[in-house]
Amino acid sequence: MSELLNVYYKNRKLKGVDSRQKVHQQGEWHETFQCIFIQGDNIFLQKRSSNVKDYKGMIDVTVGGHLLNDETVDNGTREIEEEMGIQVGFESLSFLCTLPEEMTSDNIIDREFINIYTLEVSEEDVNSIHHDTEVDYLLKINLEDFYNFCINNTENCKGYTVISDEEITFTKSDFLPYSNAYFMCIGALLYNKK
Repeated sequence: MSELLNVYYKNRKLKGVDSRQKVHQQGEWHETFQCIFIQGDNIFLQKRSSNVKDYKGMIDVTVGGHLLNDETVDNGTREIEEEMGIQVGFESLSFLCTLPEEMTSDNIIDREFINIYTLEVSEEDVNSIHHDTEVDYLLKINLEDFYNFCINNTENCKGYTVISDEEITFTKSDFLPYSNAYFMCIGALLYNKK
């Protein structure tokens, strides 16, 4: 059965409900949830699996997913459990921002109101992560390096795989096709949190 999503006008007023497939085909605005894990002066990003439906093999925030039509942003913690295998109460998350974002890739028009949160994680939390098949691996990145990457001070950024500590260098072309405004906003907001 197809996932059903709430559809919004650009001013975020509810328009109706439609299938995820039609929402992406028709470029309808919908709500998503993101969570960026933070540990001290580091953040975690994921490399998406080549088996996922959209944005195969790209770098993205730690956790991300669609909010279904019968869900509120509190239900975004479902995505954390699905993708990282850890249970987290919504009260543990810190609100970062909500951003309207438009992306086009692989014959989809993705117009999202992205609800972005952060989660402080311990070494024990990181060691207990068992990511699902949608995620190839997690990268640990220095927050200042990521900030400079986001605000275009550097073209590439390096991180280290959580399991093997292998150094991986990436550019914005390795990321989901977020706008420059998205990177500027999350880079500045994350950096100012420290």
